[in-house]
Amino acid sequence: MTGSAWPQWPPTGFLLSKAGRTQAVRFAEALEPLRLRPKHFALLNFVDRGAGSSQQELGERLGLDPSGLVAVIDDLENAGLLERRRHPSDRRRHAIHLTPNGRRKLARAREVAMEREAELLEPLDEHDAKVLHELLMKVVAADDPHFRPVVAERRSGPHR
Repeated sequence: MTGSAWPQWPPTGFLLSKAGRTQAVRFAEALEPLRLRPKHFALLNFVDRGAGSSQQELGERLGLDPSGLVAVIDDLENAGLLERRRHPSDRRRHAIHLTPNGRRKLARAREVAMEREAELLEPLDEHDAKVLHELLMKVVAADDPHFRPVVAERRSGPHR
């Protein structure tokens, strides 16, 4: 297939993939000094936003299979950043909570994430960066029901 057969070259999906791979590598490198990996960062954020969530709920949100999730929780628990507690309404389940050390580590990791995001978006002005974020939220929400309420809220919010 020749380049002229495409409506635009390179295709948008390719550009998203390339930007995503580059960002993923650089973000992982930025987290290394904190002894965290991106999946650790993601789980810490989900636990912070939904304190007391069950392992199953967190696994669904992260899209991790149960064995993968248990390994990530074990890593963070062994590092003293998370703790499992018996779920208050179902003693067969565990509720996951941040420890005080976990809160401090997450705060530092968020600073690293914001620094990395500033580097990523540096070629864009503030308006273009906001538009890119909104458009990517819509694209992601189309395939991930967890993002749909956020997109819907932004559409119906007072700033629209």
